[in-house]
Amino acid sequence: MPQQRMPETADEIAAAVFSECLITLVRSAAMLLGKVTVPTTGEPVKDLTRVQLVIKQLELLDKNASQLSLDEQQLVKQSLQELRMAYVSAAGKRPEDTEEQNTDKKENEASMQLEEKTEEDGPASKPPIVTDAQEESDDTNRKRFVKKYD
Repeated sequence: MPQQRMPETADEIAAAVFSECLITLVRSAAMLLGKVTVPTTGEPVKDLTRVQLVIKQLELLDKNASQLSLDEQQLVKQSLQELRMAYVSAAGKRPEDTEEQNTDKKENEASMQLEEKTEEDGPASKPPIVTDAQEESDDTNRKRFVKKYD
């Protein structure tokens, strides 16, 4: 097996560091897809939410890849494609589908909470009006700003 030569120029070093970071990120995501077991329990780790975050990071990197070399661009595209395929086989659906479901679920929860809060409060109540006499009776010397509702 031939030995790889060490990078010598600043560009070669930067490319090597970038590649190692990208490969480490993809390996971490693969571990989170259940391909590795936890030593203490013997069960696989499966955290699809974190894998989605890694996929989003790679997509962002792919969109802004104009400053990368052709080899680096190809590595990003290949890694993103492999990770998406692994996600689909592990989750049974695309990362975008899960993201849409989460967004819909959050919107529904928010509207339900708003409806519950409105029911608890009853009819809209007006805030109390602070009069000048009440302001003068305060022991503090700071100015107060009052908004009056007519």
